[in-house]
Amino acid sequence: MKIINGLKDIIDSFDTFILDQWGVLHNGGDAFEQAVETLEFLHKHNKKVVILSNSGNTHNFSYARLQDSGIRRDLYIDVLTSGDHMRHNFNSGKFKHLGTKPLFFTWEESTTVLEECGLSRASVENASFVLCYGVSRPELSDYMDDLKAARARNLELVVSNPDLVAMTPEGSLKMCPGSIAKAYQDMGGTVHWHGKPQPDIYAMCRELVGGWENAIAVGDSMEHDMAGADNAGISSLFITSGIHAQEITDQQSISDLSAEYAVNPSFYIDWFKV
Repeated sequence: MKIINGLKDIIDSFDTFILDQWGVLHNGGDAFEQAVETLEFLHKHNKKVVILSNSGNTHNFSYARLQDSGIRRDLYIDVLTSGDHMRHNFNSGKFKHLGTKPLFFTWEESTTVLEECGLSRASVENASFVLCYGVSRPELSDYMDDLKAARARNLELVVSNPDLVAMTPEGSLKMCPGSIAKAYQDMGGTVHWHGKPQPDIYAMCRELVGGWENAIAVGDSMEHDMAGADNAGISSLFITSGIHAQEITDQQSISDLSAEYAVNPSFYIDWFKV
């Protein structure tokens, strides 16, 4: 693992840059100060740029979020999300065995995903599986009664966003659907994961950009971005200012984190910058 000062240090080694969204380009607010400049630098050098995001929403939602943050649509080829991955699996028939009536966890009262996947919500007593799309309750403990009831019925769980936490614009961490899914898996329940680090989404990504010779994944999560790059057999650039920032004090702490998650980042840097 080697520290770099900016993407200029590695620009000639890669034809494709697979970028995480939260923690690399923005944290839900305005784009980070150097993100647009760096995207323009990649564009100038004719690099393929795709954004691979563990978001339960579709790429269309990400287009709008990126535009609102100050990132122009011409600076990247496309966005692929864990939500796109999940919808693909439902609509291709992969989850036909689960039925169409989930116990549904969502952000606030968002139900569009049910219509997009041909589903209708049900109580835990009548559900045929669990769909974890969002987090609306304050604590993980607020989900445990439902999860225990689902586990007693041996229901399988589908999660659209595998992230455990995400950074807010204020710098705090908020719980994400992956925390609920992990709790269910720890209870012995079957979980169908989507997004990074699943190899399937990297195969989808490669097809989306028309293939690559040398790709590098850029992200701030050891568990998702760095592990996903390892699973896909590509290089990786770890951003130290993201969700692991409070755990990082020096290079040794980065090495310790890498060992903890059994990953091998190729490079590391503080921010996504030229």
